[in-house]
Amino acid sequence: MTSGPVTVVKDMAITLSSFFRLLPRALTGSDHVIDGQNIQVGTAERGVMITIEEAEPRRIALVVIERCIVTLTFTGYDEAEREAFLILFDRAYQRGGG
Repeated sequence: MTSGPVTVVKDMAITLSSFFRLLPRALTGSDHVIDGQNIQVGTAERGVMITIEEAEPRRIALVVIERCIVTLTFTGYDEAEREAFLILFDRAYQRGGG
């Protein structure tokens, strides 16, 4: 059962250009429209609106980490569908580490 829109906000260590470069991998072929820094996946009745905005870089000693705030608003998705989308989305932007 679906309810009203559900919003998820992510503080991501990424640049705008890297976000858009990796976007096709995150959407796995889903129909989408890009309008500036807004991406509509699916339709307004059943889809995800992704909005990305640059945030102040995080500074740790001499290291500067670029950041963006990414807002995903789900409409017409049930909890399982949201979770599945977010797992693929997060995996697409995941970086290797040690």
